[in-house]
Amino acid sequence: MQQATSSSNATSSSNATSSSNATSSSNATSSSNATSSSNATSSDSQKVQVSIVSGASTLTDTAYNPNPVEITIGQTVVWTNDDAAFHTVTSGQVGAADVGKEFDSGLTGPTALTSKGKTFEHTFEVAGEYPYFCTLHPGMVGTVVVS
Repeated sequence: MQQATSSSNATSSSNATSSSNATSSSNATSSSNATSSSNATSSDSQKVQVSIVSGASTLTDTAYNPNPVEITIGQTVVWTNDDAAFHTVTSGQVGAADVGKEFDSGLTGPTALTSKGKTFEHTFEVAGEYPYFCTLHPGMVGTVVVS
């Protein structure tokens, strides 16, 4: 039964190579190779996903998930509009002079989050806290913390 659990772990892993490691199911290191496989995803971890959640326009600091998002210098945040409404990801705070200076998905063009599934990304090269909001729904607020 423990081997069945192992195979369900292989099933939960999306890597086909993990299932070839399932042949040596007696190796616990096979399991740590799966961790090594998540190190391969580490190159993907240079991109950190943030969702604009369904119903975001009626939310505040829970409209972006996770919030705050914590990353390291050089990582990219990818915001995905998972809502049916049009949104923006605009740096700064509502009414501040520097709104949109760091990053802005905009209201038009290829980076505009006009519909569900659209994405916008920004790479952070300097440590700090970066507040952002939606210009169409200013109650939607988030923070990127870069260390």
